[in-house]
Amino acid sequence: MVGAVIAALVALEATPLDAATAPPVTADVSASVTVRAELSLIRDVNSVTSRGSATVVVFNKYDDVDMPGTGSPIHMYAPYRSESGKNWHLASIVANGSSMTLAATVTGDTGSTQLSSIMDVFFGGFFRIDGSSAGGGSGDWELLNTFTRTLTEPFAGSAPFNYRLRLLGVPGRAAAYTGRITFTLSST
Repeated sequence: MVGAVIAALVALEATPLDAATAPPVTADVSASVTVRAELSLIRDVNSVTSRGSATVVVFNKYDDVDMPGTGSPIHMYAPYRSESGKNWHLASIVANGSSMTLAATVTGDTGSTQLSSIMDVFFGGFFRIDGSSAGGGSGDWELLNTFTRTLTEPFAGSAPFNYRLRLLGVPGRAAAYTGRITFTLSST
């Protein structure tokens, strides 16, 4: 008898006496997604920041002064080679197209020699926001004025840069020279 009463109570709890179901409601979604290409430069905070900034790349001593006995008396570096594992610039990139291209050009001179023919770059590659590599890094120093990299994917992350000035055979006099690096980013 007790078992029958318990079974009846369980049956009452399992079947609601008043149940109702509301009809579903819907909402439409509208989005206007545009192609983005955003680029900015910051100075690598891990590198020496007492010279230059994100807007000024400073070459201020020959490498043989920086690294006596093992350096090069014909090269200048930014950052110095003794700052092993450091970068001068970190480019911050957001490009949501199916592909993106990052390129650079150089203007200015050292008297009679154009900076575009003596300024090199070592590009560390593309690094996604999560820190994983998307490739594209330099295998060796390359001429900055002809630098270009294309990724065939949307990308959000950073890209590190080091610079070198080759001074062998550069005629001129001791003076302060200026130039400009222009980076461009296109996303399609």
